[in-house]
Amino acid sequence: MKILRVESTLAALVLGGAVLAGCSSNSGAAQDMVVPVKITQAQQGMIGQGNIYTGTVTPSETVNIVPKAGGKVMELPVDIGSVVKKGQVLFKLDDKDMQNNVAKARAAAAAAAAGVSSAQASHESSMVQANSGLVQSKSGVIQSQSAINQAQGAINQATTAVEQATHGVSSAANTVKQTGQALADAQKNVARTQSLFDAGASTQAQLEQAKTAVVNAEAAYKNAQNAQANAQDQLVAAQKALTTAHNSYDTAKSSYSNANNGYSNAQGQVKVAQNTAVIESSQQALKQAQLNVNIAQDALNDTVITSPIDGIVGTKNAEVGEMVSAQAPALVIANLSTVNTLIYVPAEQINNVKVGDKVQVRVAASNIVTTGTVKNVSPLDASGKGYPVKISVTNPDMKLKSGMLADISFVAANAQEGIVIPTAAVQKDQGKEYVYVVNGDHAKRKEVKTVQTTGSQTLVTSGLSDEENVIVNNLALLSDNSPITISQ
Repeated sequence: MKILRVESTLAALVLGGAVLAGCSSNSGAAQDMVVPVKITQAQQGMIGQGNIYTGTVTPSETVNIVPKAGGKVMELPVDIGSVVKKGQVLFKLDDKDMQNNVAKARAAAAAAAAGVSSAQASHESSMVQANSGLVQSKSGVIQSQSAINQAQGAINQATTAVEQATHGVSSAANTVKQTGQALADAQKNVARTQSLFDAGASTQAQLEQAKTAVVNAEAAYKNAQNAQANAQDQLVAAQKALTTAHNSYDTAKSSYSNANNGYSNAQGQVKVAQNTAVIESSQQALKQAQLNVNIAQDALNDTVITSPIDGIVGTKNAEVGEMVSAQAPALVIANLSTVNTLIYVPAEQINNVKVGDKVQVRVAASNIVTTGTVKNVSPLDASGKGYPVKISVTNPDMKLKSGMLADISFVAANAQEGIVIPTAAVQKDQGKEYVYVVNGDHAKRKEVKTVQTTGSQTLVTSGLSDEENVIVNNLALLSDNSPITISQ
């Protein structure tokens, strides 16, 4: 965001004619006089025009920080005005009870896991044989799946080969066509050259050169025909390979189906060999115990409250040692890196406004001028006030504060961009325009070109750089390289 500070101009120092005359007669003394000046920073931008609308600056995001469960605040490392990052710890609650709950839940989960192990051990001996068959059939499934993958790979390779061969046939056909045309052209040229030669209008060397071109064209044409035949042979071979690959794939799928059937039968044998109801019951108990561990751990984690966004602490409703609840926010975080302002545009103007339009934003409370963008346009009239239009303004230096009033003016679609400075900073002399900029502790006079002046603002298109410090007062006392002191 480019921000232009509009400094109020000091009252010009009024000097009598005699004093001025004395200064002009003593240029050395005038040159040495230190002139107090105010400055403003030149900024890249555009000048607004037309109606001015007033809106209030609001954060782009505002989040109420509410804990999931109430508790006593043990740590609170942030305060009002603290800049926080997403994920940063805002405060911690007393977690003794939650830690105890986690320990109990983990102990219960360990007991449930032991129950699963016991149930599995008691059934293991009767299931060894059935499991052996299951392992073997599973191996068959894996092998057949691998065969399918290999067959699919062969299909992919063969398909690529067919595509390449098809492209080769097409390319060879184009070459045959091109070389055939070249041969026909060469033959025509020989006939024409022969006629000219017979008429004495062409040399023997030109005739020989034309005949040589025919021989070369015939050779190229024959080579192209041979290449076309080879490309067609390669296409036939690739198509045969693709057919073979498809057949292999079908065979592999059939084997996979048989292997799956064998695996299903083996699974059935495992079920028949031993009822697993006890194991399943103990496993369900383990799952429930593990879920209780997760629930207890989540409750423990919830005692550490972090920021969901980048922003600034705007409200603080708790202190260390106090109780907070899940019904009221302990903190409020506002994102002011980008701010919004809402204006109301009348019906006769709203159809001229669209998302993305540029606007100039002036905040008198902070003497700030910057550029914003139309974020959204409501199609609904707000109870006769006009149609709400939200403006988005970047605010990297955080100088735009929530609640400040902002004057908004729209920038024309064809508005020229340049360097925006106060009109008071521009002087005219012999048809040229000048400004004074800060050069160390001296004033430097620079010629500029302006293209637009609207009230207190002027747009400069050449002669100034972005962010140069421009002097806005006491210009009559300055000359090039005058010593200056900057007033606040």
